[in-house]
Amino acid sequence: MEEENEQGVYGSFLLACYDEHNEEYQTICNIGTGFSEQQLEERSTSLRSKVIKNPKAYYRFADTTDPDVWFEPSEVWEVKAADLSISPVHRAANGIVDPNKGISLRFPRLLRVRDDKNPEHATTAEQVADMYRAQKINHSHNQEDEDDD
Repeated sequence: MEEENEQGVYGSFLLACYDEHNEEYQTICNIGTGFSEQQLEERSTSLRSKVIKNPKAYYRFADTTDPDVWFEPSEVWEVKAADLSISPVHRAANGIVDPNKGISLRFPRLLRVRDDKNPEHATTAEQVADMYRAQKINHSHNQEDEDDD
């Protein structure tokens, strides 16, 4: 869901998780770095036919989110990130971990496109919340270990 540059490729992408309870896609991050030229061309070519005029009613995003182009949900991307954080902008797992905020991925990087999954089988909002909670537990265990040294 983003911006096309002079070379005819999109420069960044707004990604979402799927909330199966509310049947909606909730933004989780903007990814725009770490792509090879070939990856950008492949993703842009693949998504160009999925452009839609306006966001769907079941897209959850902040009012400040204003991509140049919106896409039909069509691809599942496997993404690696530094960590997950509470976000006033992104809507992933909104209300599950924080009553008014969502969760976002920090420093996301595309690993691969998951051709074996359709968008409704993307990571769910509940799974995002679980990953966030697990990360908090792991961080506290790591700090305890460091304090023992």
